[in-house]
Amino acid sequence: MPTVLPSYARVVEALTPVMRGLPGVIVTIDGREGVGKTTLGRYLAWRFNVTLIETDLFLIPAQDYVIHLDDQINRIIERRVTRPRPVIVEGVSMLQLMKRINRAPDFSIYVANRNPLASGIMERRLAAYERTFTPQALANVVVTIER
Repeated sequence: MPTVLPSYARVVEALTPVMRGLPGVIVTIDGREGVGKTTLGRYLAWRFNVTLIETDLFLIPAQDYVIHLDDQINRIIERRVTRPRPVIVEGVSMLQLMKRINRAPDFSIYVANRNPLASGIMERRLAAYERTFTPQALANVVVTIER
């Protein structure tokens, strides 16, 4: 059996009762770019045998800001939660995305990193998002994943 990072084990411990107790639960993984959200999301999707929506795959190319294909992401979430099956949604600005599609996460994870990658306009946009939505303060679990 592979070794599990302590930060991953802590998330699994916190998330297990939620995943077992709520069918159709929505879990979000938020954080800056390049901090390990997708890797954590893939691990959790494997661990709990649930769908992972990697929102980076639903981006419209734009310079220095993020535009998601909200309707497609919402459609996938709807299909999962009405089955009812849990779904994990990961990416930057998750609370903003959830607000746009009129959904709220049942459990949220914020992934931090001591060395953020964003710079310039993107850094200012992410900082504004974090001031407005305070994702780290609202998260059920905050983890730092070392690179």
